[in-house]
Amino acid sequence: MTIHVKLYAGLRRYKPEVPIGTSFACTLPKDLTLARLFEELNLPSGIVAIALVNGIARDGEYILREDDQVALWPPIAGG
Repeated sequence: MTIHVKLYAGLRRYKPEVPIGTSFACTLPKDLTLARLFEELNLPSGIVAIALVNGIARDGEYILREDDQVALWPPIAGG
């Protein structure tokens, strides 16, 4: 199956070849969870603070589906 991923803020360093603000396609096995996607993308454990799938916040157990749009953010500090 193919999904589309967009990395924000510090997560962009894990796909430096992807232009800022652009998503990239990932071809993955069916029934893959969001947590396994993080592993497939070689993202360190705990680095993703917010994960949206088709604009809805999801946890790591969410099972991805064909053509899902995934947006990922790291923890962000502010004040």
